Amino acid sequence: TDTRYIYVENLLNTILNRTEKTYGSAVLVRAEITLSRKRTKQALVAGDQLHVMAEAPKPGWEQDLLPIRIPIRKGIQGYRIFLIDKNSQTALSKVQTLEQLLEFTTGSGAQWSTRRVMEDAGFNVITGPNYEGLFKMLMAGRFVTFGRGINEIYPEYNAHTKDYSNLAIEKHLAVYIPLPTYFFVSPKKPMLAKRLKEGLLAMIADGSFDKIFWNHNGRMIEAANLQKRRIFKISNPNLSVETPLGVKEYWFNP
Repeated sequence: TDTRYIYVENLLNTILNRTEKTYGSAVLVRAEITLSRKRTKQALVAGDQLHVMAEAPKPGWEQDLLPIRIPIRKGIQGYRIFLIDKNSQTALSKVQTLEQLLEFTTGSGAQWSTRRVMEDAGFNVITGPNYEGLFKMLMAGRFVTFGRGINEIYPEYNAHTKDYSNLAIEKHLAVYIPLPTYFFVSPKKPMLAKRLKEGLLAMIADGSFDKIFWNHNGRMIEAANLQKRRIFKISNPNLSVETPLGVKEYWFNP
């Protein structure tokens, strides 16, 4: 039920095909390993089982790996909409301020970059041991809201609604966190990092990157209807000074 990386794989394949004449043929293979974020970083540093991964910046990742600082999701993952138990909608519909929203517990993966962001903003964050377990915890009432990016919430809702009949998408609220998703490459693969950056920049220049982005994400962005949501903005302490926040074409702007 985890659909979060379909877009990433499509984009990676396109970049590899686009750069084949310069760098030679390459095959994208999904690493059949299940690791925590901490161990994922260790695997990337080692460069044996894992060569590249798309992730939001976390402490140590930009320093120890080779980041391609081009937000491949244009920051839409930072627009957090909530999965909820449908019985919570009445109470959440009354929320007018961030302070009121902070009164509701929220769920997160223990090692997700957004956990620290939400905690620093004052949220009472309840963590779960794994991805699927968080959906079970939400429906068991362990927390009230489960923030998901625009690119995540609709496929996740569709994948889980058969098992959880009370699962719902909150109707009126969103939290915005400046949240790029970068390709992080193993330091053992500097040529791969060079290839990915060149391919991405070429695709941005000729418009093919935007075409893939909107083909994959356009319907979800439309469904989010951000113009009619009350959006609370919070800062992201995980970002480095090298984050390209000033490059407008890199970011989605509703």
